[in-house]
Amino acid sequence: MAVDSQQENGSFFSYQNLLRLEDRVSEIFLRYPWIGWGVWIVFCINSLVRTDPKRFGSTFQAYLDAAHAFWSGQTIYDMSTLGEYLYWPVSLLVLGPLPMLQPVVAAAIAMAISAALLSVAAYFFMKLLLPEQSGRDVLNLAGVLLMINIPVAWFNLKYVQAQVGMTAFMMLAAVAIARRRWALGALWLFLSIITKPLSLVMLLLCGATQPKMRLWLALALVAALTLPFAFAHPAYVAEQYRIWIVKLQQLTSVEPGQWLYQADFATMLDSFGLALPHTVQTAIRLAAALGFLALVWRIARYGNIVVFAVAVMLYAACYINLFGPRNEFLSYMVFTPALTGVALMLLRRNARDHRAWLLIIAVLLIDFHGALAVDRVLKPVLAFIVLGWMIYMTIDMRRWVELLGATAAQSK
Repeated sequence: MAVDSQQENGSFFSYQNLLRLEDRVSEIFLRYPWIGWGVWIVFCINSLVRTDPKRFGSTFQAYLDAAHAFWSGQTIYDMSTLGEYLYWPVSLLVLGPLPMLQPVVAAAIAMAISAALLSVAAYFFMKLLLPEQSGRDVLNLAGVLLMINIPVAWFNLKYVQAQVGMTAFMMLAAVAIARRRWALGALWLFLSIITKPLSLVMLLLCGATQPKMRLWLALALVAALTLPFAFAHPAYVAEQYRIWIVKLQQLTSVEPGQWLYQADFATMLDSFGLALPHTVQTAIRLAAALGFLALVWRIARYGNIVVFAVAVMLYAACYINLFGPRNEFLSYMVFTPALTGVALMLLRRNARDHRAWLLIIAVLLIDFHGALAVDRVLKPVLAFIVLGWMIYMTIDMRRWVELLGATAAQSK
């Protein structure tokens, strides 16, 4: 027995060694609380300095080209490819004067704004999760949140992807909802959907389950749809909407693997040898939408607004990644910051909470980009595992309250 005990203690993956590793990692950040922001700022500066058309040529440049087409009255959607510009017309207005600048300058400005938005959102999201902590502690934890998400932020920022801004606005919307500031929450969701329309998932979930937000969210949706008509001829805008709908139908009719960077439930099943026809995929996406709505409805009926705010963002992000049309591995950016925030909240309260460490491991595995053949299965598998955990907590809502701690317990 003594020999077995010594062997267990000597193994790197022994329980005691893992506890020591957790303690050492926690000690580093307690001793150097500024390390998160230091690494994040260096990363952002490096990303800005290295702004180059070779990095954003296939992404942000497509946004700029579409904006030029919009302002000149030309077709903004290319039906000959699955790529190029895919968002609705209003997202081009978000670019403001950037299309008039040199592409490198425009990309650097957009990148800096995105990084700043995510930084602000990280702070307020951590403050929501840990209101009992001092502002300095919350600020330090926000830096750690950003640092942990550098692997996925790296790809999104260098390609100047809209996910960063969309995610930041969704996080800010969750904070506003938790504070019952319905109009402000709707405003953040409006900014999110015009940045990238995938966040319509969160807007629709909130609109269906929060009566006090419905009017504000309806106004936000109407504004997003009609705003382009104020800047171009109505017939032209209407035609662009028609082509956009056809483009979306094209995206949902392709088989797994036709889009190289796709990583969702369909690519996961395809990797396991189960290739689903596009009609079956669409049916699954619709069924999943109803299932997610039922889960969020249950959370809303429980009446704990903090639980609802955190859960609705996580569920929306999970749906976007697993069931959104042509979801890419880069799009998991919408999921991991909020998960990281929950993990850091747990660690701040108990440095040996194994749920927190498992969440951080899951976040890092999702964040890092490996071979495409691995990404198309690993990322959705991990997202499904987290989704299963969320459903487990939703079955008994007290588990959500226990997870989020005293703040959720007091907001009932």
